[in-house]
Amino acid sequence: MFKKIALTTLCMSTILFAESGIGLNINEKDLEIEGIIDSRNLEALQTSSNIYQADVNFLYDDENAKLIGVGLVSTNKVETLQGVEASFGTKFIWAEVGNHGATNNSFTALPLVVKIRYTVPPLPVVYNVPTMVLEGRYLYAPKVLAFGDSEEYNEFRLNGEVEIIKNVNLYAGYRNIQTKYKGVTNSLFNTGFYGGLKFTY
Repeated sequence: MFKKIALTTLCMSTILFAESGIGLNINEKDLEIEGIIDSRNLEALQTSSNIYQADVNFLYDDENAKLIGVGLVSTNKVETLQGVEASFGTKFIWAEVGNHGATNNSFTALPLVVKIRYTVPPLPVVYNVPTMVLEGRYLYAPKVLAFGDSEEYNEFRLNGEVEIIKNVNLYAGYRNIQTKYKGVTNSLFNTGFYGGLKFTY
């Protein structure tokens, strides 16, 4: 059941996110596919003063753990800080935790999302330095936003990216994801550094 939903979500995201971007990151144990669409890329929404971003990700590791996330945030520039954007919203998380130790290995939660993105101001052309971006994300769902045997969700990410050629970014980062279950002390789902490519449109 999970595999069918994962494949359907990824196929839909590839179509949906063709206008903004899709990324693939890996390390020795994990594979993740990410997609994002920004309302600034959609002509019908360009007259709106609000900026919205939808994203989807699929994470798989070699311990048979799988996670799908689908989120929506509202984004705007921080007027007092040049190059900084702040985003607030929510994301639906559904995971299978493999050998996590829970009696029911299916995890669902609806965490709140806070994201800060900083675009480094461009240097003079003579230095020929490509565009660089730093981003931090934090997701948190207390017990009231977790379902079934799920009790709490925590996710922290920090990554940086650089445009190596037009519409192709190289990025690297660190993630720490914890899925807390009722009666289970170990809540670590996935942690580690990763690197990958992101294609934007």
